[in-house]
Amino acid sequence: MTLFDHLDELRRRVFIAVAAWIVASGVMFVFRFEVIEWLKRPLPPNMTLSYFSLLEPFTTSMQVASFFGLVVAAPVVVAQVWGFLAPGLYHDERKYAVPFILLAALAFAVGVGFAYYVVLPLTVPILLSFLGEAATGFLSIGRYIGNLIMLMGVFGLMFELPVLAFLLARIGIIRAPMLVSSRRYAIVILLVLAAAMSPSGDPFNFALVAGPLLVLYEISIIVVRLAQRRERDPVAEPDAL
Repeated sequence: MTLFDHLDELRRRVFIAVAAWIVASGVMFVFRFEVIEWLKRPLPPNMTLSYFSLLEPFTTSMQVASFFGLVVAAPVVVAQVWGFLAPGLYHDERKYAVPFILLAALAFAVGVGFAYYVVLPLTVPILLSFLGEAATGFLSIGRYIGNLIMLMGVFGLMFELPVLAFLLARIGIIRAPMLVSSRRYAIVILLVLAAAMSPSGDPFNFALVAGPLLVLYEISIIVVRLAQRRERDPVAEPDAL
């Protein structure tokens, strides 16, 4: 394929991915009130959300629709990314298309769910308790929803790490010994990332972000080892004959 053919293919793939995202976002826009009520559950029962500008209701609705539309459209988006990369892979590597697409979409959804059901119920009460009864809280719905979406998006991307590691291992870009030998440097980098992504500076919230990151790195090493083992199996079988 020529350069223009690649650019045309990229344009087509991007168009399909964006179209799927827009359609899914339109569906989620219809259900935005149900989603917002779901997102309000980590808050204390007596706390309400308010808006402080004319455009805030609209921008918040678009935030909710866009993010959860991306979650819904993730299989189509990942499929288009794979479709663009597939011509550069070997034939035996292309057979991982369906598992990779499904696992990547599932991993992102699991990361979003982990943030909502594990991190937020522990983080939100702590953040709201720093001033105790010294002040009455009036939360902006735009900032609250924006913070939640950012946190869930970060955890969604974090949970893609083992899936990406498996794909890179099958292609031959990374190997388990490389990840093991780089573990000390990776831990430092991951801790810095956790500090940057932590909702607050207290050690508890830092551990909520850093812990899953470190566990996912170790899981990635195991996944890469399994990928390498499956590479060696076809070679070992003819020798056994």
